[in-house]
Amino acid sequence: MAFNRSSVNLGNQFAHAAAVSRGEERENNNRARDYYKVPAGMARHKWTEKEERFNILLAKNNANDPDDTGYKFYKFVQVHELPNMQDPKHPHLYPCLRIIGKPCPVCDRKEQLDDGSKGGENWDRIKPYLPKDRVLYYFNPEGTDKILVHECAARQKGEAAFPQRLMAQATAMSEGNLPIPFASPNTDGRIVKVNTAKDTFNGNEFYSASAVNFFQRKELPPDELYDKCVPWNEILNFGTYEEMQRVMDGGEPDNFAAAPAQHTEEQKQAEFERACEQSVPQQPVPAQQQAESPSSGFQRSPAASGFTSTPVDAPAREFPSEQAPAANAFTCLHGLRFGQDCDTSRKCCNCGSHASCAAASK
Repeated sequence: MAFNRSSVNLGNQFAHAAAVSRGEERENNNRARDYYKVPAGMARHKWTEKEERFNILLAKNNANDPDDTGYKFYKFVQVHELPNMQDPKHPHLYPCLRIIGKPCPVCDRKEQLDDGSKGGENWDRIKPYLPKDRVLYYFNPEGTDKILVHECAARQKGEAAFPQRLMAQATAMSEGNLPIPFASPNTDGRIVKVNTAKDTFNGNEFYSASAVNFFQRKELPPDELYDKCVPWNEILNFGTYEEMQRVMDGGEPDNFAAAPAQHTEEQKQAEFERACEQSVPQQPVPAQQQAESPSSGFQRSPAASGFTSTPVDAPAREFPSEQAPAANAFTCLHGLRFGQDCDTSRKCCNCGSHASCAAASK
């Protein structure tokens, strides 16, 4: 179905605000499997030293999504990091299968290991397998017909993440009681302006978003651009239950052949974002509490405020339950090779599987 801007229902778009204010296809041509693909004709976006001005485009929720109420300007994804035996520093990434309503072997195993207690050995067992929260956007640089896919961590230390800066500014410039509807395809939408600044990680320099602002559009993005935005779940690189289970046990993904390591600026920036995100203290939350708590990510409360371009009698957006991943008794929790890299890292000193790993290395 072609894009029709006059009937767009943005639904509960600004649940995104509540979450973030707190806080080229790459599969099979890199060191590890990635959790999403850049659609044909598009490119992956990364920040440069230049100021950027762009529209944030809407993409359709898949027709079979339980949260299907129209279009969204972002896709929140919980990503499982599974061991990569060829390159332990760069795990294989899988979107959680529960996003599409299927059983997930990583979540299943995590639930088996989690005895419900907080802290101590239980937390040490499940911590390496907790999912990483990611956000995807479609950017359209002002005055062009290009579409770029931007991927970033949902939360980072301080206010460093782009989602946090974006929604903090939209809230600060609120119109009435709502953040400004910058993603609207109509005249109330806005151009997003981003200034960047140099950042460093492990001595490597790169650019990240340092300030966000909004300006009136000179012209609306054409319908054809929205038609090109592939539905969100269709760009996610889902694996099968059996494949994920095999990779958890140290196997390789389907049809995957690792290429030599290429330390590009793009990869350095991604590594920095992941390191920053992991520096934010997190605590395990029971699955039921995750679904009900107002601080458990991108919320789905029927009472939450939303923005609609035109009144549409649609149900409140309901997001599927997305829980955390799990471990395996014969997989190194720290990304090393079980039974082969014993006592090669200081992490081995406090590892609960040290005895079995040492025995397997003999």
